[in-house]
Amino acid sequence: MHWGTGALLGALRGVWSATGIRGTEATATHAVVRLAFDQTVENATGVGAPPSTWPTSERVLDVAHKSLYSVVTGLVADLWIPPAAESRRGRHSH
Repeated sequence: MHWGTGALLGALRGVWSATGIRGTEATATHAVVRLAFDQTVENATGVGAPPSTWPTSERVLDVAHKSLYSVVTGLVADLWIPPAAESRRGRHSH
């Protein structure tokens, strides 16, 4: 499951880079999406327990892991994928 969700949400981050959604804000948003998606899938399938029932050390480790994943994914996506579909609208007055 982790590989599948990682690949799916890594592709999402790549789409964001291509459309001009890049940088630190995109990486932070991606980390939140990754955490939320992972917990939703785990709880919907009955594989995991709600994070509120986890020991604090496990929650910290999960957030750290997903954050590191998002930072690396964002760096790679922003370096390799040019903002080809980025809108230029509103950048000039005429």
